[in-house]
Amino acid sequence: MTITANARQDGVSVEVAPGGALRSIELTPEALRAGGTRLARTILAVVDEATARANQRAKHEMAVDGLTEADAAVLGLAQDAALTEAAEGTTPERWRV
Repeated sequence: MTITANARQDGVSVEVAPGGALRSIELTPEALRAGGTRLARTILAVVDEATARANQRAKHEMAVDGLTEADAAVLGLAQDAALTEAAEGTTPERWRV
């Protein structure tokens, strides 16, 4: 099973696996002109967003009765609640449990 998620913002595109393992990153010339501090913040935000999506997909794929948030954290699938909510907004209805 291969699960990845993508996110884009301000000229930064990333693909990550569950847990946040970075698989690819693309930067536009505009993103590079933003300056180091802004670029770093944008990259981190985009990786966080994509990680939330990948983690949500992984949780769905591994849906098991009794899988608690603590279990998910042990598996490296814990995430920020606001990012989870944003990821849920992009999850197809047929995936919801």
